Amino acid sequence: MIKLLKSIVSKFSKTENAEENQIEPTIENRISVADGEQIGISQYGGIWIKYQELVDYQFMNVLIVGKIKHKTFKGCQLVFTSQNSELKLTSDTREIESDFTDVSNRYVTQMSFDITNENIDIITNNEAIKVDLIFEKNTESFETFKD
Repeated sequence: MIKLLKSIVSKFSKTENAEENQIEPTIENRISVADGEQIGISQYGGIWIKYQELVDYQFMNVLIVGKIKHKTFKGCQLVFTSQNSELKLTSDTREIESDFTDVSNRYVTQMSFDITNENIDIITNNEAIKVDLIFEKNTESFETFKD
């Protein structure tokens, strides 16, 4: 995980600063070193996921790039909202803290979620319209990509 963060920060450090209220046009290219698939975007960043299997348990590793600093010992929820339903996942990671990159003025946050094959199918089928990352004190929202 540390190696991934260092590579992301190094990619950010090679970029010019963007205006405060606009997403940088090449942010997706800079985060391309992130292991996983980008599933959503916000004004200031995005959300990437990667599935991992460990001893018959499925996990979804999540990487968030955004303007909000997250720090908690209580974990968070990830909510996938579609027109007809909602999928709520509770983080397996309880202690979550964002790392700041001053070059692009963004926070990088990583966490993990215990997930079932049924949940993976729902996420993979791209039914969600938006994804919300909910912490005790703040929420970060992302629009999903539609095929």
